[in-house]
Amino acid sequence: MDDMDKALEALKVQIKKEIVDNYFAERRYLEEESQALDDEVAAYQKSRSRLSPLFAALYAALGREAAIDRLMQLLTLADWPFYEEFLHMPLAARQNLLLKHRHWAFTAAGRHLQLVKDIYQELAAACDKLGEQYNKLLIHLKLLNEDIQKFNQTFDFGLIAAQIEAMEGGAAPIGGGLLSEEREELSTRMRFKTRKLKPEDVPPPPALPPWSAVKGQVKEILRTLSP
Repeated sequence: MDDMDKALEALKVQIKKEIVDNYFAERRYLEEESQALDDEVAAYQKSRSRLSPLFAALYAALGREAAIDRLMQLLTLADWPFYEEFLHMPLAARQNLLLKHRHWAFTAAGRHLQLVKDIYQELAAACDKLGEQYNKLLIHLKLLNEDIQKFNQTFDFGLIAAQIEAMEGGAAPIGGGLLSEEREELSTRMRFKTRKLKPEDVPPPPALPPWSAVKGQVKEILRTLSP
């Protein structure tokens, strides 16, 4: 083997090494990003759970199921968020949720409206903040899946095998060769699966209109349906 042949062999080895190194480096990056997405999902779920006492306080402030039903219709919330949890709360626990809200007004009706307003505005602000977190989560998911698709295209086993075969003058890249079924199986194993988030695991946050948009209707609900 002359110097030229040695140089070509060394180049082939270097190219193969770079392919392998790049594959594992990119795969490690995707694994880290996938774990980061899982952490982001867990943080979102934790943040969403913090809405539970706020919805419970709103339900407690409304007082009657008929009033809750009217408000949920007004807010177009078919599934009453965290209502089952509220139903299982002792009466004393429901009342404690209202203690931190100081409601000042000259009349009982005015104090009641102020109580509902305070809780609603705090809840709406929490939902808005959660909505921002939810949108960032979806963006992360989209960008991760785009990177995964690029990875799978770049490191397609069939493409890599063809490149190595070309360097080897048509020889099989793996000793003994591979059947087409075996190549497909190996190609499948080398791919990184795109990520999907189940709606039940990451439900979108409620979007509440501003208090000014619902104040008049809420006032009427309290006048006619609340105790």
